[in-house]
Amino acid sequence: MPHTTAKAASIIRAGFTGEVPATALPGIDRSGGLGLDHCTPEQTELRALLALACFNHGTLTAPRLRWRVGQIGAYDPVISPRFDHLVLIVNACDNIALRLVGSSTDPHIPGMRVEERLGYYLWSLRHLPSGAQMYVSERNTLSAGRGPARCLPNLRRRLGVEEPLTADDYNKLAAVPEISPSMKRLLAGIWVRMSLRDPNGSFDLGGWCINPLDRTTERARWAPTSRLWGHEGRWDLEWRVYPFPDDLIAALTHPIAGIEGVMVDRMSTHSWLIRLDDAELYLHDEEL
Repeated sequence: MPHTTAKAASIIRAGFTGEVPATALPGIDRSGGLGLDHCTPEQTELRALLALACFNHGTLTAPRLRWRVGQIGAYDPVISPRFDHLVLIVNACDNIALRLVGSSTDPHIPGMRVEERLGYYLWSLRHLPSGAQMYVSERNTLSAGRGPARCLPNLRRRLGVEEPLTADDYNKLAAVPEISPSMKRLLAGIWVRMSLRDPNGSFDLGGWCINPLDRTTERARWAPTSRLWGHEGRWDLEWRVYPFPDDLIAALTHPIAGIEGVMVDRMSTHSWLIRLDDAELYLHDEEL
């Protein structure tokens, strides 16, 4: 992307991510790029783990990665990646924050902890193994304040940062296959683009949950489900329902908002090979 001012870049980025420009601005990198992939190694680690959590759900879930985070895309997510932290903007932020963390007797993403509850509409979470920080924010803060008074959720059984890793955390982390550095960057890049859309309307990933462009082609013949599994630099991502494969390919390879260096080869009518340096991710559209 040619050099541009941070303010102009934030407007461009917001058109792709669904952020407002003021939210997008802190994520713009110093060169004027959109900053979707410009982050610390700790953030790359966290975002790759979030990909494992979100892209393993339903009947296709990899048996060793049943973390039961659920389908975050159903909460209309806006993902705002920053250099040293991550902001996830959703409807019903309490539900999502507590799904990511789980409880002391049933942790979901291993090592995820509640760092702080900031008022009614913002959670600060910390991933202990990587040290990475993320925030979960309420999307409709204005409308959320117009209804009945909200009750703060009971945090007594929720894991806080003062709680060390549990045996369950260690077991879940041990079950995660080794992931090469290039594959971590690729998985992190796919996750932060989970809701990417083209401002001109040519593609929209819809949080891997819905069909925002209302295409007439029917894809909801199955319950939504996906599996992400592999080892080191060779992984497979298979899914049913949304997004449309062409949308996903367009998002990853977009000249402005795509992942720099990504290359795509079509392997068959329902599979594609995504390359980033030495990482190879095979996409399988199980809807076909």
